[in-house]
Amino acid sequence: MPLRGIGLVIGGVTVFSLQDVIIKLLSGQYPVLEIVFVRSLVSLPILFALATFPRKREVLRFRQPLQQTLRGLLMFFSYTTYYLALAALPLAETVSLFYSAPLFMTAFSGPLLGEHPGWRRWSAVAVGFIGVLVIMQPQGAVSLAALMAVISAVAYAMSAILARRIGAVDSAESMTITSTLVYAVLSGLAGLLLGDGRLAGSHQPEIEFLLRGWTWPTPGDFALFALCGVIAAVGFTCLTQAYRVAPATSVAPFEYSSLPWAVLWGWLIWSQLPNASLALGIVLVVGSGLYVFRREAIRARATSF
Repeated sequence: MPLRGIGLVIGGVTVFSLQDVIIKLLSGQYPVLEIVFVRSLVSLPILFALATFPRKREVLRFRQPLQQTLRGLLMFFSYTTYYLALAALPLAETVSLFYSAPLFMTAFSGPLLGEHPGWRRWSAVAVGFIGVLVIMQPQGAVSLAALMAVISAVAYAMSAILARRIGAVDSAESMTITSTLVYAVLSGLAGLLLGDGRLAGSHQPEIEFLLRGWTWPTPGDFALFALCGVIAAVGFTCLTQAYRVAPATSVAPFEYSSLPWAVLWGWLIWSQLPNASLALGIVLVVGSGLYVFRREAIRARATSF
């Protein structure tokens, strides 16, 4: 049912937009990996419960643990660099750069999957990358935070391509749980190694967000940490179910519905609105991404006959 899948995708990206707001608000007081650690510990039992309640034990079979762990590492790297960018960039700019991921997926599909995009999709990718450059260089120079957002998109694209291989054998729920376990382990180890804050002191907010010392959060802030865990569990479950009940080419374009939320939250909370350059870049990135999805849908229909 495409309508149900579309609704689940919109619901998932909407709750994830709230997580972006929370993490950006907390980015000036706490290190990113402390937030990720608490979020992961809170979301794990919820994910287990949501995964096993309707489908019992079969969803928890991990037939490709090494590939699942590699995907978890890519996801951890993707989301960590995304949050670091979020600490320094306007919300809409970070989200729009991250949504260049479908363009990288198309570019990587040839060498990694043996697929060969046609000239139309390659043209869309080229236009999208022009949009990325427009967003990244509003003053003629690329910032470290903008580069991190693009790196996040690259890592996410690689994890998505790997998920296509793993998904033929293992369930989406098992991949989500494995990724969350990887988040918890790596962020916990980072806390043990770097949690004293000895490397902190940078004037760049994205670097400080990574290296700041771990501290006990206030009760209110800890509640926000935990809320991120609930949001992550609910959001991942919505997206997982969406891609189960509807074709990916039907629901994937609606992940872009998070961009209006990013613009709205940025305006309401930080009084930030996209300037003309950012707006042009967003149009190019989103437009090319939607065209790539359209060509994928046409190709999928053609190969189904």
